[in-house]
Amino acid sequence: MIGGHAHDDHGQDHEHGDGAVSLTLFSEDYELFVEFPALVAGQISEFAIHLTQLSNYRPLTKGRVTVSLIKDGRGIRHRVDSAASAGIFRPALKPLEPGVYQLAFDLEVDNKTVSFVVPEQQVFADAHDAAHANIEQAQGEWVTFTKEQAWRADFQVQETHSGPFYSVIRASGRVKSQPQAQFAVHSQAQGAVTLMVVLGESVQRGELLAVISSTGIENNITQMLNESFIAFERSRADYARSKPLANRQLISQREFLEVQQRYQQDSLRYHQVSSLVSRQGVRVLAPADGFVSHISVANGQFIESGATLATITQKTKVIIEAFVNQSEFRRVGGIFDANFRVAGGHYTINLREINGSVLSNNAFVNEHTTRIPVVFAAENRGELMPGMFLEAFLKTGRTDRALVVPLTAIVEEQGLHSVFVQKGGEQFEKRQVELGDNDGRLVEVIAGIIPGERIVTKGAQQVRLAAKAGTLPLHGHTH
Repeated sequence: MIGGHAHDDHGQDHEHGDGAVSLTLFSEDYELFVEFPALVAGQISEFAIHLTQLSNYRPLTKGRVTVSLIKDGRGIRHRVDSAASAGIFRPALKPLEPGVYQLAFDLEVDNKTVSFVVPEQQVFADAHDAAHANIEQAQGEWVTFTKEQAWRADFQVQETHSGPFYSVIRASGRVKSQPQAQFAVHSQAQGAVTLMVVLGESVQRGELLAVISSTGIENNITQMLNESFIAFERSRADYARSKPLANRQLISQREFLEVQQRYQQDSLRYHQVSSLVSRQGVRVLAPADGFVSHISVANGQFIESGATLATITQKTKVIIEAFVNQSEFRRVGGIFDANFRVAGGHYTINLREINGSVLSNNAFVNEHTTRIPVVFAAENRGELMPGMFLEAFLKTGRTDRALVVPLTAIVEEQGLHSVFVQKGGEQFEKRQVELGDNDGRLVEVIAGIIPGERIVTKGAQQVRLAAKAGTLPLHGHTH
């Protein structure tokens, strides 16, 4: 006695004139595509069961598979404990009597059982009846793309759903460094500059950037060092003299604290100056990790104390400025998210993926620009570079019920857009669609497909090439 199993979803492909049957069934995690000769009483039929993991569309290489044929609570079954080849399991059954049966497939993997059920499957009285069964003919422009081809490719099929989508403002953008990520480096002495770095060079905090030399002019560097040393010695002597007086309360606590603070400041300045001064002159060090984004002086140039030598920019913090046409000013205030794509590239980055946020989405223009600036803050994790131009897809507004699919599902030919709809395990229908707005990753489909259909979302171009090749059989193949 074998009980029946409920299943998540199932679809039946066409039965073919040679008596072959193919079925495609789905669970939450797996796709089961099976081919087998039409079931005939008294004859053995071998099943070629193809199991695909829906998360990555790769073949399932482990587990046990049982096929069962059930009628009136009784039936036969056969289990195989391993795959005959990657993703393919080959159990067999020998029905005893003709009739309509429930056909069930049970997959045991990772300590759980997944069931796939076909409520009605015909068992024929003889091979003649099986070969001449009524055949459903394929309609539309179909192509075969085998499981073996799909498993080797970067391929994915997903079920379509309706859900919320957003209006998108397309704009141009540019990556810039955040103000707090830039550090101006100043000279602490007067003299001639010897540069130790070049524009664009990566530096670490404390790394030598330049040396200020007094050669050929008044030796202000030595004077600066001497002055800081004298001030340090004087304030140290004052502190040493004042401390016992303060302990005996011969001077006020306020006077002692002023002496102590002056000593600490002079000590810090002296040690800072002495650490920077070498035989060649005053060393200028990088204030932070980053790269040299600007050099303000030429090598050998004479500069004054306090003059800007260079700018160090940290790579990890950037802002992205997008510029929106004035005609969109009513929608600018609602911008809450964005996708970005390098101009001319194919890789799209979402604002959340770079830990970003909207800094400014106020609609205004000024004498310097005729377009509305929208500013985002973000972390640069290697995808962005200051100065880089971007395509920006700015999300605003909301549509509650829209059918959206990945842009990678869309095939464009001569201005027409199509998707490949899965009609069976290895059968795909090329379907023309009408598109709405897109955000650089997802696109709204206005017409052509309905929720619940499964479409190719990765590898659509490979299916298109297979269709154009015209060398594959329309239905069925030998594994």
